Amino acid sequence: VSDVDVRKELASHIVLVGGTSAMLLHNALEQRLSYELTHNELPNFVKPKVIASKFAIERSASSWIGGSILTSLGSFQQLWLSKAE
Repeated sequence: VSDVDVRKELASHIVLVGGTSAMLLHNALEQRLSYELTHNELPNFVKPKVIASKFAIERSASSWIGGSILTSLGSFQQLWLSKAE
């Protein structure tokens, strides 16, 4: 897997979360980020996909919900470090 492959994969899974991401009206941050990535930052063959909830309350809680889901996965729990380690 090359850096280009990883960049392509990451660019297709951008999720906007957090309360400040919802401060701009009418999803302006989502549109601006998509535009900047498409026109200025990424090579032509990389197509970014920016996902954001339309509801501010969901955006503000999404990072906590995602973290909760991640930590509840058995495969992720194997990566934990104990205090003794």
